[in-house]
Amino acid sequence: MDLNALQTFVAVVRADGFAVAARQTNAPRSSVSLRIRNLEKALGVRLFKRSTRAFSLTAEGQELYNRAADALGVLTGAVESLSRAGQSYTGDIRMTLPADFPADVVAAAIGEFRAAHPAVRFEILMTNEVLDLVADNVDIALRVGAANPQEALVRGALDLEFGLYATADYLRVSGPLNDLTSIMTLIGPQLPALRKLLDTLLQDGHVLPPLTIAADSFLLVRELVLQHQGVGILPMPMAQDAIGAGNVVPVLPGLFTRRLRLHLTYPSRADLNPKITAFATTLIRHFGARTSQATGPDWPES
Repeated sequence: MDLNALQTFVAVVRADGFAVAARQTNAPRSSVSLRIRNLEKALGVRLFKRSTRAFSLTAEGQELYNRAADALGVLTGAVESLSRAGQSYTGDIRMTLPADFPADVVAAAIGEFRAAHPAVRFEILMTNEVLDLVADNVDIALRVGAANPQEALVRGALDLEFGLYATADYLRVSGPLNDLTSIMTLIGPQLPALRKLLDTLLQDGHVLPPLTIAADSFLLVRELVLQHQGVGILPMPMAQDAIGAGNVVPVLPGLFTRRLRLHLTYPSRADLNPKITAFATTLIRHFGARTSQATGPDWPES
């Protein structure tokens, strides 16, 4: 089996056309067509239904793509990893992170990675928008419970613990809080998917009450809490410094009994390469160090 022909076949399917695949692979269109014809001849089946205006995969072509795309990506990554042993990575890494992801953690991870691989260029998009990994040319995304395309590769990265927090001054005015129903001013995110996930982290039978102040930025939630505006829903690492300084205190501790999984998402297994996975490992290690400082040595990583 000619692996070059197989790679060309996968490129044609992803590019949705022979001409685009030829441009993307820097090969003459005639060479691309010849490789596909030779592959069909070797397999004894037709892979594409062709017409003068369009083409589509046959059932055999679809099956071959489903089986070959991921396998080729893994094989290519393994070969690249071996060939780059002891060498520096080059090229671009385009990554999207939640808008509130700690900037110092990202900067430290990039700094460490570029010290070893100075030719790598980064573009970091910090947004709560769910970007299309393919259309927006994203190499890797860190997401919290976001929907992903069916072909995306999703791996658990970190577990994040949440809690309710307020200032002592606010609690002196509001009076004691014995349960969720006694919270008069709740501050937190209103994104429906995230709110639903947060409810699943609570003790069984508990549901968060309606928000008094809705803010889809945990940095803003934290600032509102520090301004004595109410009880805020926050990831524990974002509240830890304020707790240590005596500015805020936990409210109803133990109410959140589960942790929220952050996921690293890639367009597909075939799009993985050692450069991307190496940086992902560096980022996870830096974030893990931050969270272990906040919650103790038993903070889980995967």
